[in-house]
Amino acid sequence: MYTPALIVCFCIVSTFAGVVHLPTYEDEEYILVPISRVRRQTTGGVDIFTCALIRLYFYNRQTTGGVDSNGRAFVSHTGTLVDNNRHHLTGTASASKQFRPNGPLTVGGNLDYTHKPSGSTLGVGASNTRGFGTDVGATGRYNFYNKGGTSVFAEGNYGRHFGGPGGTGRPNYYGGVGVSHRW
Repeated sequence: MYTPALIVCFCIVSTFAGVVHLPTYEDEEYILVPISRVRRQTTGGVDIFTCALIRLYFYNRQTTGGVDSNGRAFVSHTGTLVDNNRHHLTGTASASKQFRPNGPLTVGGNLDYTHKPSGSTLGVGASNTRGFGTDVGATGRYNFYNKGGTSVFAEGNYGRHFGGPGGTGRPNYYGGVGVSHRW
């Protein structure tokens, strides 16, 4: 069930990893991988240090975490993967766990893409709560016309719950066409 998500994560990580292969002797091989010990921006009184085997090169990144008054601990990391004149791609990974009373671990992630010239967007995401199943979703908006404060667009979304005590749910989806104008 986790195989497609792991394959996608591996492809993203391997694309942005700075790995150097260094053969030394005929029976020994080493791979040099950048290791980072940089303090990240945090909130909620939680200090998070990065010490990773593979370093992702994000343009902008932010890590947040903390514990709320109900005993739920959470951490989230957001980074910009691609940002140029035409495209903007942002990825987010998050995890949370209830400690008072003890609850299941919830992990999730999403990717958000924006085509800058047209303002069209696409977002996909998934969240898994151990023992309760996985929620997946996708949203998109395509701008046919976007000039002078007027926009003509088509939009849609899809969501579905898989697994858990209630089993796989029916898909929820929406599609529509709209016009907006700013005076």
